[in-house]
Amino acid sequence: MVANIGWCVAGFMGAFVFGIFVECAIHYLMHKRIMLGNIYILHHSEGTGQAWWGEFLVYFLPAVPFLIGCFVFSWLVLDLLWLGIGIAAGGSWYAAFAAYSHQVQHEQPELAFWMRRPVHTIHHVHNMWRHNFGISLDWWDHVFGTYKRVEWQNKQPIKTAISSAFIGGRWPISLRIRFRPMPKRRSCQPSNPSLSRFNRSRH
Repeated sequence: MVANIGWCVAGFMGAFVFGIFVECAIHYLMHKRIMLGNIYILHHSEGTGQAWWGEFLVYFLPAVPFLIGCFVFSWLVLDLLWLGIGIAAGGSWYAAFAAYSHQVQHEQPELAFWMRRPVHTIHHVHNMWRHNFGISLDWWDHVFGTYKRVEWQNKQPIKTAISSAFIGGRWPISLRIRFRPMPKRRSCQPSNPSLSRFNRSRH
C-alpha cells in the first residue's frame, strides 16, 4: 500500500511539474510566433482571460491524449497502475490550477498568493516579450534565465483579497465558471498598433 501511494504521488508531482514546463515552453514559442502567434498578439492587446472554464478547456483538452497514453503505458507496460493514476490526477489538477492562475492574474492578481509577484500580470503590464514566460509559477523562468524581477505593489493586501473572495462571499468574476462560449472576433489583429510586432518591445 505504501509503495502504491509513493508511485501515485510521484506520478502526480511529475505530471504537475511537467505541465508547468510545457506551459512556459509554449508561452515562449507563442512569442516567437512558432505557435498561435496571431492569436497571442490579440491576447496581449486585450489583456483578458476566458474565465476559469474556458481556460481549463484550453489547458486540459490538448493534454487528454498524453494523459491517457501515460496511464495506459504505466498500467499495461510498466504494471504500475497507481503511477498512471497519479499522472492522470496530476495532469488534471495542473489544468485546473493553470486555468485559475491565468484568469486570476488578469482579474485580481492579489489572489495569486503563492507567488511573491504575479509573474503573468507583470508580463502583461510591462508588455514583456522576452521575459517571464511562466504563468502558474515562475520556476522555469529562473531555470532558463528568462525571469526578470520587477517591483510590484498589490492594490490591496493579500489577506484582504483572500478574505473578501473566499470568506466574505464576494467572489470575483475570475473565480466563476462560465459555460457560454466566447464571442467570435472578426480579426486576430491587435487594436493597439504597438503590439503588431513581437520584437517591438526590448523588455
